[in-house]
Amino acid sequence: MVKWYSGKRKWYLAIAVAVVAVSAAVLARVFNQESIDEHMYPQDTIHEDSNVSVRGIVTSIEQNYRSGGFGFDCYHIFRFYIRLNITEVVWTSMDSAAIRNRDIIGIGYDNLDDPQLSIGQIVECKGYYLPLTDSPYSFQITVAPSISESYLEPL
Repeated sequence: MVKWYSGKRKWYLAIAVAVVAVSAAVLARVFNQESIDEHMYPQDTIHEDSNVSVRGIVTSIEQNYRSGGFGFDCYHIFRFYIRLNITEVVWTSMDSAAIRNRDIIGIGYDNLDDPQLSIGQIVECKGYYLPLTDSPYSFQITVAPSISESYLEPL
Protein backbone atom coordinates (compact mmCIF):
# COMPACT_ATOMS: atom_id res chain seq x y z
CA MET A 1 0.00 0.00 0.00
CA VAL A 2 2.86 2.41 0.68
CA LYS A 3 4.30 1.91 -2.84
CA TRP A 4 0.96 2.65 -4.46
CA TYR A 5 0.54 5.85 -2.44
CA SER A 6 4.11 6.94 -3.25
CA GLY A 7 3.57 6.28 -6.99
CA LYS A 8 0.31 8.22 -7.03
CA ARG A 9 2.02 11.08 -5.24
CA LYS A 10 4.80 11.19 -7.86
CA TRP A 11 2.17 11.22 -10.59
CA TYR A 12 0.39 14.25 -9.02
CA LEU A 13 3.74 16.00 -8.57
CA ALA A 14 4.62 15.41 -12.24
CA ILE A 15 1.23 16.81 -13.34
CA ALA A 16 1.66 19.86 -11.10
CA VAL A 17 5.16 20.54 -12.47
CA ALA A 18 3.86 20.22 -16.04
CA VAL A 19 0.99 22.64 -15.36
CA VAL A 20 3.37 25.19 -13.80
CA ALA A 21 5.82 24.83 -16.71
CA VAL A 22 3.12 25.32 -19.34
CA SER A 23 1.70 28.31 -17.44
CA ALA A 24 5.16 29.88 -17.19
CA ALA A 25 5.76 29.37 -20.92
CA VAL A 26 2.43 30.96 -21.83
CA LEU A 27 3.06 33.95 -19.55
CA ALA A 28 6.58 34.42 -20.93
CA ARG A 29 5.18 34.38 -24.48
CA VAL A 30 2.50 36.95 -23.60
CA PHE A 31 4.97 39.32 -21.90
CA ASN A 32 7.49 38.92 -24.73
CA GLN A 33 4.81 39.65 -27.36
CA GLU A 34 3.69 42.76 -25.45
CA SER A 35 7.30 43.96 -25.39
CA ILE A 36 7.69 43.36 -29.14
CA ASP A 37 4.37 45.07 -29.91
CA GLU A 38 5.46 48.08 -27.86
CA HIS A 39 8.59 48.54 -29.99
CA MET A 40 7.20 47.60 -33.38
CA TYR A 41 6.15 49.81 -36.28
CA PRO A 42 4.41 52.15 -36.80
CA GLN A 43 4.65 54.20 -33.63
CA ASP A 44 4.79 57.76 -32.51
CA THR A 45 8.12 58.89 -33.74
CA ILE A 46 10.81 61.01 -32.22
CA HIS A 47 9.98 64.12 -34.26
CA GLU A 48 7.14 65.59 -36.31
CA ASP A 49 9.06 67.26 -39.14
CA SER A 50 11.56 66.06 -41.72
CA ASN A 51 15.03 67.59 -41.48
CA VAL A 52 16.97 65.93 -44.30
CA SER A 53 16.57 64.71 -47.86
CA VAL A 54 19.15 62.55 -49.65
CA ARG A 55 19.58 60.59 -52.87
CA GLY A 56 21.56 57.42 -53.15
CA ILE A 57 21.95 53.80 -54.21
CA VAL A 58 20.28 51.01 -52.23
CA THR A 59 22.94 48.60 -50.90
CA SER A 60 20.76 46.38 -48.67
CA ILE A 61 17.17 45.86 -47.56
CA GLU A 62 16.15 44.08 -44.33
CA GLN A 63 12.67 43.42 -42.98
CA ASN A 64 11.71 43.69 -39.28
CA TYR A 65 15.06 45.22 -38.37
CA ARG A 66 15.74 45.68 -34.65
CA SER A 67 17.58 48.92 -33.98
CA GLY A 68 18.93 49.32 -30.45
CA GLY A 69 19.85 52.24 -28.25
CA PHE A 70 21.38 52.39 -24.81
CA GLY A 71 19.55 50.35 -22.21
CA PHE A 72 17.97 46.91 -22.00
CA ASP A 73 14.53 47.94 -23.22
CA CYS A 74 15.60 50.69 -25.63
CA TYR A 75 15.00 49.47 -29.16
CA HIS A 76 12.67 49.87 -32.11
CA ILE A 77 11.71 47.35 -34.77
CA PHE A 78 11.54 48.99 -38.19
CA ARG A 79 9.26 47.49 -40.82
CA PHE A 80 12.13 47.82 -43.31
CA TYR A 81 15.71 48.97 -42.90
CA ILE A 82 17.43 50.13 -46.05
CA ARG A 83 21.13 50.96 -46.30
CA LEU A 84 21.82 53.70 -48.77
CA ASN A 85 25.10 54.77 -50.37
CA ILE A 86 24.62 58.57 -50.40
CA THR A 87 25.27 60.25 -53.76
CA GLU A 88 23.74 63.64 -52.94
CA VAL A 89 22.42 65.54 -49.93
CA VAL A 90 19.45 67.34 -51.47
CA TRP A 91 18.35 69.36 -48.43
CA THR A 92 18.97 69.58 -44.71
CA SER A 93 17.72 71.92 -41.99
CA MET A 94 20.56 71.10 -39.61
CA ASP A 95 24.33 71.36 -39.62
CA SER A 96 25.14 69.89 -43.01
CA ALA A 97 28.41 68.34 -41.82
CA ALA A 98 26.43 65.88 -39.65
CA ILE A 99 25.11 64.14 -42.75
CA ARG A 100 27.54 65.19 -45.50
CA ASN A 101 30.44 63.33 -43.89
CA ARG A 102 28.65 59.99 -44.24
CA ASP A 103 28.94 57.70 -47.26
CA ILE A 104 26.39 55.09 -46.17
CA ILE A 105 23.31 55.76 -44.10
CA GLY A 106 20.50 53.60 -42.73
CA ILE A 107 16.87 54.37 -43.41
CA GLY A 108 14.35 53.12 -40.84
CA TYR A 109 11.10 52.71 -42.80
CA ASP A 110 7.88 52.44 -40.75
CA ASN A 111 5.18 53.13 -43.35
CA LEU A 112 2.67 50.31 -43.78
CA ASP A 113 3.32 49.82 -47.49
CA ASP A 114 6.15 47.68 -48.82
CA PRO A 115 8.71 49.84 -50.61
CA GLN A 116 9.20 48.50 -54.12
CA LEU A 117 13.02 48.64 -54.06
CA SER A 118 15.89 46.52 -55.25
CA ILE A 119 19.62 46.48 -54.58
CA GLY A 120 21.43 48.95 -56.84
CA GLN A 121 18.35 51.12 -57.37
CA ILE A 122 18.64 54.92 -57.06
CA VAL A 123 16.18 56.45 -54.57
CA GLU A 124 15.37 59.71 -52.85
CA CYS A 125 14.57 59.74 -49.16
CA LYS A 126 13.23 62.49 -46.94
CA GLY A 127 12.80 62.00 -43.22
CA TYR A 128 14.14 62.77 -39.78
CA TYR A 129 17.85 62.28 -39.02
CA LEU A 130 18.97 62.11 -35.39
CA PRO A 131 22.73 62.76 -34.90
CA LEU A 132 22.86 61.37 -31.33
CA THR A 133 24.28 58.08 -30.04
CA ASP A 134 21.81 56.89 -27.38
CA SER A 135 18.61 56.23 -29.32
CA PRO A 136 17.34 53.44 -31.58
CA TYR A 137 16.87 56.22 -34.17
CA SER A 138 20.50 57.43 -33.97
CA PHE A 139 22.48 58.15 -37.15
CA GLN A 140 19.74 57.03 -39.52
CA ILE A 141 16.89 58.63 -41.40
CA THR A 142 13.47 57.67 -40.07
CA VAL A 143 10.54 57.56 -42.50
CA ALA A 144 7.20 57.17 -40.73
CA PRO A 145 3.56 58.24 -41.09
CA SER A 146 3.91 60.63 -38.15
CA ILE A 147 6.84 62.54 -39.72
CA SER A 148 5.50 65.20 -42.07
CA GLU A 149 6.62 64.96 -45.69
CA SER A 150 8.74 61.84 -45.09
CA TYR A 151 9.06 59.44 -48.01
CA LEU A 152 11.26 56.94 -49.79
CA GLU A 153 10.84 56.91 -53.58
CA PRO A 154 12.65 55.25 -56.48
CA LEU A 155 13.99 57.67 -59.09
